[in-house]
Amino acid sequence: MLGFREPAFSFLSRTARLNGVPTQIFAGDMGLSFSKMIEGDEEQISKLAGLTGCDTDTLMAWTPRYLGGREHSFRGHVMHAKAIKEIHLRGCPECLREDMAHLRGGPALRGDWLFRPVSLCHKHQRPLVFLWAGRDRTERYDVSARMAEISAQILAGELDLPPREETNFDRWLATRLEGECSTLWIDQFSLYPAAHFCELLGRACWAPKIPKWQKFSPDEVWHSFDLGFEVAKGGERQIREVLSDLQAIVGEPTDGPKKKFGDLYDRLSFDLTSQDYAPFRALLRDHIAQTWPLGPGDELMGEPILERRRHSVLTAARELGMDSRRLRSLLVEARVVRPTDAGRSDAWELFDVADAAPILDKIPTLVAATEFQAALSISRSQFEILRSDGFFEPHLAGSGHKPLWDVRAARRFVEDILTGAEQIYVPMHNWGDLAKTAQRLRISPGQILRMIERRQLRRIGKHMTRDGYASILVTLDEVERQLERPNTPGITIEVFARQCGLKPTSANRLVRLGHTPSTSGRNPKTKVEQAFLSSADIEAFHARFVTLRGLAVERGSTWQALRHELSAAGISPFSPDGSDYGAIYERSEVHRLD
Repeated sequence: MLGFREPAFSFLSRTARLNGVPTQIFAGDMGLSFSKMIEGDEEQISKLAGLTGCDTDTLMAWTPRYLGGREHSFRGHVMHAKAIKEIHLRGCPECLREDMAHLRGGPALRGDWLFRPVSLCHKHQRPLVFLWAGRDRTERYDVSARMAEISAQILAGELDLPPREETNFDRWLATRLEGECSTLWIDQFSLYPAAHFCELLGRACWAPKIPKWQKFSPDEVWHSFDLGFEVAKGGERQIREVLSDLQAIVGEPTDGPKKKFGDLYDRLSFDLTSQDYAPFRALLRDHIAQTWPLGPGDELMGEPILERRRHSVLTAARELGMDSRRLRSLLVEARVVRPTDAGRSDAWELFDVADAAPILDKIPTLVAATEFQAALSISRSQFEILRSDGFFEPHLAGSGHKPLWDVRAARRFVEDILTGAEQIYVPMHNWGDLAKTAQRLRISPGQILRMIERRQLRRIGKHMTRDGYASILVTLDEVERQLERPNTPGITIEVFARQCGLKPTSANRLVRLGHTPSTSGRNPKTKVEQAFLSSADIEAFHARFVTLRGLAVERGSTWQALRHELSAAGISPFSPDGSDYGAIYERSEVHRLD
């Protein structure tokens, strides 16, 4: 007697038991293949139906049929093997006890129990429980043999879980398996991709409510399906609203959609790439593109962003190098964004870049050195080193006014560097920022920037919790491989002097008398030991001293005016022994100007 919703392989196994013969031997004796029966082979099932007097269509109705390429057909739906052929089998102990009492050949498996999203027995309102697992499929689907091993536990109720109420998702899934559809938005899609999307969406919704280290147990996964379905049944509008709410709850826009949406973003971006999932990928992609201030250095669903289309008040303020509150006031006045009390936070109040271009282009972006360094997240010492390497020259630099830098142009430079970069949340495995990598390799950060500009480095990273220059990451080993240099620990004193605007004799005197550190190394040409300045040595120099030219840049003044100001304050160039060290000052003395 065929059990309720019983698949063919279960029926064959129970029939073999009735005849007192192991399943595979019985199948061979009857001219059947148990392996093909597991695959849902129609010819084999038809033979079994003829031998047992069953209806072929009834026997096939709840039997998954293998289509090739790990795909199966079940209840008129095509789905991946993970949806219907997991290595562990589940069931309802109460159903199995009823079978033991009334069904010849022992308890039968139900076809719907095979479907991963099913987690509840609708007849008894009890959760499905783990029965057994096995990697060998002939052993796994030999139902009568496996049932005999756990029959005592089933009868004793040892496998039972407490009953729970049927959810809307449970009811929806049951009707879809019966071949019925409603007018819900989610019903227009293939069954398993739709259910899987509900699970991923539900998991994203649960994430802010439970600790990161805590995951649902197999018996609790139904919570994700249920919550995701409650959102998805409301259609695209409701899904987008919930996604927007999640964006506001979890972190900042700089955290990226992967961190905020978790597996929903990750799986749809990289794993679930079949056509059945295309509508859900398109929905998520469109939502992120419309509601996220993405720019070069970011990626969307695995593809790099090459051009910024949407700005937030915050990203625009960073690009312009100005206070976000001031920028918002200007944009509100121009009716580009809403006022703070009527809109969202600066991080999430978005506007179209093209529409706002006429307004943004009128906003001046020339700033003094200190503001420029803050806007680009560059330390003072790094700024000095980069300038000496030919980067970040002032936009305006004349004798009659203080030098000014164009923040927007510098931002574009950084964005060009980061175009196509890998998103890195926690730098590991040799990833490092330009300052630290240059220091470790005893080179200048400008050398690394030039490698990037020349496309010599294949791997560029973007530190997702940093901004500007500080967010640029490279891998130490790749930079090291690209270096074509003699075996020296740094630059010569003469080169250092030129970079700082000092006379070589003054720089030599500073090093020789120990006022600034140096590193000893062998000159590759003369083979003589001499002093070099490594990146760490140069950092130490800039930490203690500042040249008149550098101080003028930092304070946004001309060097002529600054020299008079220093003299009036009684601050003289560094000269502890009366020797000429050039126009350099100790920072501890310069602070008296403040």
